[in-house]
Amino acid sequence: MRDGVVVCGGKMGDAAEPVGATAGPVFVGIPEPKTASMVLLAPPMKSAPSLTPQQHLYFYSDQDWEEFTLEWVRALSDPYVLVTRMGGAGDRGADVAACLTDEGTNGDWHCYQCKHYEAALQPADVWPEIMKILVAKVHGTYALPTRYVFVAPKIGPTLVRLLANPASLKANFFKAWAKADSPVGSALRAEDRAAVEALAQVTDFSMFKAVDMEWILKLHADTPHHSRRFPAPLSPRPAIELPPQEEAAHEAVYIQKLLAAYNEKYGLALVALNDAREHLKTKGHLKRQREAFYSAESLRVFARDSVPLETFSAIESDLYDAVVEVEERDYSHGFERLDAVLEAAVNHQPNTGNILYPVITVSDRKGLCHHLANDGRLTWCKGDEDVS
Repeated sequence: MRDGVVVCGGKMGDAAEPVGATAGPVFVGIPEPKTASMVLLAPPMKSAPSLTPQQHLYFYSDQDWEEFTLEWVRALSDPYVLVTRMGGAGDRGADVAACLTDEGTNGDWHCYQCKHYEAALQPADVWPEIMKILVAKVHGTYALPTRYVFVAPKIGPTLVRLLANPASLKANFFKAWAKADSPVGSALRAEDRAAVEALAQVTDFSMFKAVDMEWILKLHADTPHHSRRFPAPLSPRPAIELPPQEEAAHEAVYIQKLLAAYNEKYGLALVALNDAREHLKTKGHLKRQREAFYSAESLRVFARDSVPLETFSAIESDLYDAVVEVEERDYSHGFERLDAVLEAAVNHQPNTGNILYPVITVSDRKGLCHHLANDGRLTWCKGDEDVS
């Protein structure tokens, strides 16, 4: 069993809707999830119905569930300002807290209590958790959250019905509370028990919800861990943005190497991007190379957000191995070397087993040559090795 993860945060409309999508919070005491060092391969062709991601979660071990939880918690974004681990044993209802304001759990917050049992989550499983958050309020540990959401791979139908009816949920909590042999509150000191009961009487039980696991999986899908855990074809690749008008800082090296190749071929003295953009002999070629560079950059970002790092590195390394022998041959000038390397890149076929293969374009392959030039691994004019 793995439980006790609480995430507190901003104003979420429905439990199934994600919160925020831009800048992320500060994480304290929550490690960056470990990404397995692996090249992700394309999933095999389906010959029979496969498990859905949610069904995969049913069979997770305690360790798998904990790692999965860290992955989606680390994917939380704006409007959260702080996400922090609150403790283990004796956590008083909060293990990890993510908060909307600098007031933390003294301000506006939501809780996501994550539980992983072999069986579906039942009312008897949640009564102690409801009690713990009420006790924490009585002791001044936290303010009551504005929403408390149970997260579990399976939630039983009885609990689903109760969570949809706050009055019935509250009534059934008090039935469990009143039983002589109940584990809910029977161990509390008399004064604490009275205070918790009084607080429960005035608490709006509509704060307790069950989140749809599809929301959690959607959040997790925006991390590079998702494709590793749940092999499936990649999501569509976003449209490629055109290069900006002005040269970006990360273009400096490959642009200078291009200018050197132009100068050597045409006897020019180009020193800046605009010089080549305005010259009749170079402007068209330069435009295509910048578009290719940004195409490869979009592939890199898409891969970074979708698959383990090594998956993209394998594509880049494979292309380098395909062109480096061509680059090292003798040529009359640097532009001739550049032209030969680009032709070799266009003719190179990436590893069809790599999951990125279906989304790689000819422009990506050309652009990766410029990325390699940027990194100092390829050079067009052999007197330019110091450019990088």
